[in-house]
Amino acid sequence: MPTPAQLKKLWLLSDTVLYPEAVAFMQKHARESEPLPTSQVMGLFNATASEQYPALYHFITHQRDRNWPYSKMHIKRFYTSLEETLTRMDRVRLRNEFHLLEDVPGRGVNETRQEMDELMALLAREFIQHVLAENGVLLQAEEEQRRQRARGGDGGRQQGQSGQQGSPGQQRPGAGQGNRQQGPREQQQKNNRR
Repeated sequence: MPTPAQLKKLWLLSDTVLYPEAVAFMQKHARESEPLPTSQVMGLFNATASEQYPALYHFITHQRDRNWPYSKMHIKRFYTSLEETLTRMDRVRLRNEFHLLEDVPGRGVNETRQEMDELMALLAREFIQHVLAENGVLLQAEEEQRRQRARGGDGGRQQGQSGQQGSPGQQRPGAGQGNRQQGPREQQQKNNRR
């Protein structure tokens, strides 16, 4: 079981190191192919719930080694890159860069391996959750671009001084207005504009 000091350090690493690395990891993957589909996001998210790193690692290598059809080879590439990143984290960064493992005299190899697995499960969970969050951001941006093209788009130009996009006569809600309850008539009018 990780000590409170190890957990505190791990959470700090999550915010300061793992988050920017996860964003860069997912953006690179999306530039080279495309974001992960929702089914893969949910499967990977569920696998991170494992308390044991070997179970999570097995899930990742299983997905990497699947016989993916050509149209889904980007998923195989994602899991290949993820496995390489986590392997490097496990073999090098956990001890030498992150300094999460403490050398305790008299501790056996099995105890050390168990501590490493517990810490890697937590590190991997933090990293993967950041990756999946960035994947969601990329999917949302992709969906917004698809909607703009379907509406006829405006060529990516912004209208007016306010920087709002859309067709003439259509305005996006300002800050704080997006969650306003709409009655059936307002909702119908909104749907008719699309």
